[in-house]
Amino acid sequence: MPPPAPAITIKPRVPLATASRLYAFDALRFAREVLRWNPDPKQAIVLSSQSRRVILNCARQWGKSTVVAARIVWVAVTRPGRVILVISENMDQCAEVFLKIDKFLIRAGVATKKDPGKKLGRVLIANGSRIVGLAAREAAVRGYTADFVFIDEAARIDDEVIDAFAPVIAIHKGDWWMASTPMGKRGRFWEMWEYGDPQTVLKMSAHWTDNPRLDPSVVAQARRDWGDNYVAQEYECQFVENGIFVFAGDQVRKVVVK
Repeated sequence: MPPPAPAITIKPRVPLATASRLYAFDALRFAREVLRWNPDPKQAIVLSSQSRRVILNCARQWGKSTVVAARIVWVAVTRPGRVILVISENMDQCAEVFLKIDKFLIRAGVATKKDPGKKLGRVLIANGSRIVGLAAREAAVRGYTADFVFIDEAARIDDEVIDAFAPVIAIHKGDWWMASTPMGKRGRFWEMWEYGDPQTVLKMSAHWTDNPRLDPSVVAQARRDWGDNYVAQEYECQFVENGIFVFAGDQVRKVVVK
């Protein structure tokens, strides 16, 4: 059996106690000064939001995992003893989010420990905060009490998994964030985007034109290769009907007798 993984020993750029005092109410400043990351305008709005509920309807490659990783590290560093859950469709996808989390922790100079029996998804820092990655299974989610829950690619996560996380954050009155590229007018992600109360939920749509790193020729090529519906869903944040039904959802709703 291999020995336990050692802690990452890096001299902190900002001591944890100092970070808690200086950046406790300013995630955007924390990202810029401690994580050395300058977000795009919409990413900055999301990062600095005071809303407990956030839904990101994102084009591919916009940077949703990066902005969420920055927020997660800010929560973990400035709020001691927090439990943060990252829920992905599978652990390979979860690993991609953790790569960004790890990068930001290293930039911040925060020492971490990882459970030796875990493939990747569990990080502990010195102030007692934990970041835990889980595959999207209802039973796995139910076992936790958390302060912050992030559901990655939520349009592809089963409804019962999303339903299970509400009690997970109930005790600590925690935050939940969802992010995804759309996948049809169905499921909890679409329902919350369509019907969630804008007074209590921050809804942010990030079109491909909001991404200065994306060459427009990529989108043009995708349109030629895969068609308008593909581009509308993957790059333009539209909830396109998936072709399973004979009639589109809005057509059906118009003829329903109330």
